[in-house]
Amino acid sequence: MTDGDFDKWVDSGCPADAAQLDTLLPDLANLDPITYDQQRESIAKQHNIRVSTLDTEVQKLRQRDVVSDGGASAFEEVELWSETVDGAALLGNLVETVERFCILPEYAAHLMASWIVHAWAHDAADISPVLAFTSPEKRCGKSTAMAVVHALTPRAEIAANLSSAVMFRLIAKHKPTLLIDEADTFLEAREEMRGMINGGHNKQLAFVWRCEGDDFEPKKFDVWSPKAVAMIGDLPDTLEDRALVIQLKRKESGEAVERMRASRVGELLPLRRMLARWVADNEISLANADPDVPEQLNDRAQDNARCLCAIADVAGGIWPETIRTALIGMAAMRAGEERKSKGVMLLTDIGDILELWKGGRIKSTDLVAELVAIEDGPWEVWRGGEPITSRMVASLLKPYGVRPERDAGSRFYIVDDLRTAVARYV
Repeated sequence: MTDGDFDKWVDSGCPADAAQLDTLLPDLANLDPITYDQQRESIAKQHNIRVSTLDTEVQKLRQRDVVSDGGASAFEEVELWSETVDGAALLGNLVETVERFCILPEYAAHLMASWIVHAWAHDAADISPVLAFTSPEKRCGKSTAMAVVHALTPRAEIAANLSSAVMFRLIAKHKPTLLIDEADTFLEAREEMRGMINGGHNKQLAFVWRCEGDDFEPKKFDVWSPKAVAMIGDLPDTLEDRALVIQLKRKESGEAVERMRASRVGELLPLRRMLARWVADNEISLANADPDVPEQLNDRAQDNARCLCAIADVAGGIWPETIRTALIGMAAMRAGEERKSKGVMLLTDIGDILELWKGGRIKSTDLVAELVAIEDGPWEVWRGGEPITSRMVASLLKPYGVRPERDAGSRFYIVDDLRTAVARYV
C-alpha cells in the first residue's frame, strides 16, 4: 500500500476488515511517528481493537525490522541539489511551505524557516537555540508543526518519552535533528535530560561524561545537535532561556491549512536537497560570520539570534532586516508572558515604589506597607492568606546582595542599594 493509498484508506473511514488490517500493519510500522500517532485511534476504533493492542503489534514489526536490518542507520544522506541555490528565495520557499500546513503567530514562520536552515548548518554555529512549540491546551497544532520540521530538517528523529541514556547515545552516533514531542509528560521530572538539552545549547560545553563497559571506563559523549521541543504548558525556566518559543493556539473556524500527511514528505525532498546544497556552498561564510544582533534583545536572546542573523546576512535580499524584525517582534510579544521569579517580582514593585520615594533610606516597615498597599499585588496575601513580612522581604532580597541596615530605632534599606539591584535584575 502506497502513502497515497494509505491516505485514501484513512479518509474512506478505515473499513473494518481483519485481513486488511493484517495487510496494513507493515505500512503502519513504516509510518513516521507523528503520522502514526495521528491515525492510531481512528484505525483501532474502526477495527474494534484497543489502541494499546494496535501499538503492540506495530512495535513488534518495528523491532523485527531493526533486527533484520542488522541495526543499520535509518538516517539517510540527502543528495545535493544540482544547481546553485539562491538563499533569499530558499528562505521564502520555506516560509510558504511552513504556512501551508501551520497556523502560526506573527513572525513565527520566518523564525521557523531560518531555524530549519540552522539545523542544516548546525556545525557552523557556536550557539544552537532550541526550537520550542508550546500551547495552553492540546489540539493547537504542535504535532503538525513538528511534522513539518521533521520533513525539512536533516536526519530528523522524533522521540516522545525517550530516556537520557538513549538521548546522548543517539546524538553521539547519528547527529540527528532531535525532535522531542509531548515533553510535558516527562521533561519536568527528568533533570538529567534537561541538563543535556541545556548543555547542548553551547557548542563548547555540549558534552557529557558517562561510564561505559564492564570496566566502567569514563567516556565523553557529544550532545551537540539541533533540537526542537513540543509541549503543553510552559517550558522549564532554564530551557526557555535557551529557546526560540512559538506559542501556538487552536485554529479558528475560518482558518484553513493543508494537512501534513506522510505522502507530503516526498514532495518536500527538493527543498531538502536545496537546503543541503545552499549550506554546503555557504558553510565557510556562516562559520566565519560575526553578525550584528538586535540590541533590543537580552544577552541570552542575542546569543540565540546569532545563528539566525548569520543565515539571513548570507542569504541576503530582504532577509537581514526581516529576521531581525521578527526576532525583536517575537521578543516583544512574549515580554508580557515571561515568568518572573519571586525575587524579580519583588524588585519590580520596589522599583515602582522608589520612583516616588524621597530620601536615601527606607524603613523595612515602610517598605512592607508600600508593598501591601499595591492594588492587585501578591504581597497582601503572600503566605497563608497573610501579608508579607519584613523578614520575608529580607529573605527574598538577600540573593541580590541587598540586606537591611540597623540603627538605634529601626531596620532600614539604603535606597541606592535597592535601585542597583532593580537596575541589574529588572
